[in-house]
Amino acid sequence: MKVGLHANMSDEATAHLPGLLRLPFKELSTRLQGDYGGVMEHLWIDFELIESLSRSNGRPRHEFRFTRRVSGRSRFGLPSSPDQSNVGHYSVRPDFHRIVMLPNEEAISYALSAVYGSTEVLFEKQEKLGGFDAGFFRRRFLCACQSIGYEIS
Repeated sequence: MKVGLHANMSDEATAHLPGLLRLPFKELSTRLQGDYGGVMEHLWIDFELIESLSRSNGRPRHEFRFTRRVSGRSRFGLPSSPDQSNVGHYSVRPDFHRIVMLPNEEAISYALSAVYGSTEVLFEKQEKLGGFDAGFFRRRFLCACQSIGYEIS
């Protein structure tokens, strides 16, 4: 499975954060690639840095969703062939007031902790994901964070 952690958009208050998170997110994404069982081939996690796009109830804009891409339908006049990617995707919403006040290293640790905490949703979805091993993924997440110099909880 390939993993993608992204902090692509920001607003005025969080403009410095995507650049700060780019390298740790990229390194973590690379270290988390591997076999976790199940049918999910890609996991995309977006770290929301635009407060106005978030729901007022505190939940992220995109809760976990899993898309099977096995249609086999022809697209744009091309020959029919089955799609290859089963994708899990969701977003994580930080405490905006907290993250903008933290020094850089603490902001990175906070962001990684928030993403790690969000992976709890994978336990709920294990059956839907065909036996995906959420516990193994979370253990690897912690180890990968430690290996790049961040202690999270």
